[in-house]
Amino acid sequence: MTDAERAWLRAREVVGLYGDPSVPWSIVLQATLGEPLNPGVLLGRLAALAGRFPHLGGAPSVVSSGRPEDVRADFASRIYDGRSPLVRVAVLDRTLLLAAHHGAVDGLGLLALLGAAVDRPVRTGVVGMRDREIAPSFALAAARRVGEAVFAPPMRLRSVPSEADGEVLVSADLPRLGVGTAAVTAAAASVVREWNRRRRGRMVAAIGASRRDGDDLTPEHRAAYLRLRLPPGTDRASVRAMLENQRLEPDFPPSRNPLLRLGARALAGRLGATFLASNLGAVEVGPPVAALTFFPQPSGPVGVAIGVVSTAGSTSLTVRARRRDLTDAAASDLLARLVAAVRS
Repeated sequence: MTDAERAWLRAREVVGLYGDPSVPWSIVLQATLGEPLNPGVLLGRLAALAGRFPHLGGAPSVVSSGRPEDVRADFASRIYDGRSPLVRVAVLDRTLLLAAHHGAVDGLGLLALLGAAVDRPVRTGVVGMRDREIAPSFALAAARRVGEAVFAPPMRLRSVPSEADGEVLVSADLPRLGVGTAAVTAAAASVVREWNRRRRGRMVAAIGASRRDGDDLTPEHRAAYLRLRLPPGTDRASVRAMLENQRLEPDFPPSRNPLLRLGARALAGRLGATFLASNLGAVEVGPPVAALTFFPQPSGPVGVAIGVVSTAGSTSLTVRARRRDLTDAAASDLLARLVAAVRS
């Protein structure tokens, strides 16, 4: 078995029961550069990093041609299959693209890859949840989730489907906004309710977090998740209180457990959340990085993921979904509504 295959199997175990097995589990970070990077130098830096962290599956190759939006879509949509490293890299003039299998690297791990790529220290103001209480056991949490799936499944986003394959990724680059996860989550809840034309249902937000602080950046997976039930009229103050008091979701046991795998497949259409929100915080990194854009991974039926990241002069908001669920135009409309709600 090759190093890439071993790394892939390990990463697949991490995310194996979190959602639809057809999800690519590829999270993406885009950096706008003030000056070009030398692909050869970049390759050497990332090869050295992969040597220290074998769970990345080896040194990635560096794509140096193509349109950034096309390469980004390919990085996000292409399934990892165990035949290549779990990190994908492209340098396209003033754009640096970094993608990684989410079972190998979390959002803060992508920032660690960025630091290695540009050879600069990177940190963010994210406060980790290493000391946060975790729900008592996976068995109890699973029983609760099964009950929810059977009797009160989460509201789903109203789809605007297309015949295209792959993932749709749209972004808005804004002047620096002083908004945190609570504000973005409350805004997203309001937008989704309106988008769904006031359909009734139980809204659940999945919040991507971390078990480490933003000054402890290594290319690893130390993600944590919160599930928030958001009643109608939820505002940022109430979301902030939920974020401060909610217990973390317990980790899944290995996905090779056949009973759990069958149960997850049987209830796949009724599990998950209404949307995922993930905020990398206010990132401190110097030249050549001028701005950042982050695309977390959605999963589940009509899954949608909202990404947030700020640098010294800008904030990026993103929406990501599967094209079978949202057209490019619909995703752009959803994003425009989110931007308006956050600004208000």
